[in-house]
Amino acid sequence: MRRRTFLAGGGSVLAGTIISGFVSQPSSNKRLLEAAREPTDAGEAGTSTEMVLPGTNHETPLYEIDAPNDGPTAMVFGGVHGDERSGIEAAREITDWQPDAGTLVVVPETNRVAVENREREGVAGDLNRNFLANREPQSELANGIWDAVEDHEPDVVLDLHRSLGIYGFHREFVGQAIFHSPDAHGERLADRLNEDTVPWYLPFHTFRSEESSLTGPLLFQHAARELGASTYIFETTEFLLDRSTRVELTRVAAAHVLELHGLLEVGGDA
Repeated sequence: MRRRTFLAGGGSVLAGTIISGFVSQPSSNKRLLEAAREPTDAGEAGTSTEMVLPGTNHETPLYEIDAPNDGPTAMVFGGVHGDERSGIEAAREITDWQPDAGTLVVVPETNRVAVENREREGVAGDLNRNFLANREPQSELANGIWDAVEDHEPDVVLDLHRSLGIYGFHREFVGQAIFHSPDAHGERLADRLNEDTVPWYLPFHTFRSEESSLTGPLLFQHAARELGASTYIFETTEFLLDRSTRVELTRVAAAHVLELHGLLEVGGDA
């Protein structure tokens, strides 16, 4: 899952399908997003805020949203890489969502120093390479984030990202892809996103799902192997998509994950 600093070949093929050069605001599942934003008939969810690593340079808020009905716990992370703004913006919005069941925990600016500097990495390098198998997290920040994960014992973990290119189209880039643990609903998520958000004239932007090995150093892999959680890393792309579209794709993906795991209820098919 390495990324390159330049796009490799093929861009002109896709660009030729788009008149304006950039795509803005694809269609989405309005009913699903309304369900995420509106409280259930049982009442509004209760929200509390705590700080991860308080009193340090890494201090960042964590939001816990408890639905009026029992259900699973899902954790959503934005800003593991500080220059991937779509995940940060979507996660900030998700802190105001109203799950129907369970508990929704959101950390919008996971790597706060990197977010403030608008850089991929923070003071300890790439946070998403700090969760090695059979070892303690490799930095103060990674330890603090992992302590928060263990405290909340999530059943579901979603990590929101943005790549520069498209997985399988541009070498070494991973955009428009969902990497997931073996027991997660990656294929169903990709199918739903393709139906909701990918227009016919963007065939190369079709989402792909791929089951991930759990031996790697990424946060979602660590949560799967250590806690047995169903985990996802979601990647949209900067390639030919504007900022608002990337944010919309990310928020729709998050809503589908919550619905697939029982935190949101939508009448009929979501």
